[in-house]
Amino acid sequence: MSFKSFSKITIVSIFLIIVAGSLVRMTGSGMGCPDWPKCLVI
Repeated sequence: MSFKSFSKITIVSIFLIIVAGSLVRMTGSGMGCPDWPKCLVI
């Protein structure tokens, strides 16, 4: 794998991570358990 293709894959991956993070932030789905000890499932 050449450096050029590796850098393209890296840039696309970082962009997808940023998009996924913004979607989680906009929908509020990242706070599934804001008070952790109280929502522990046994």
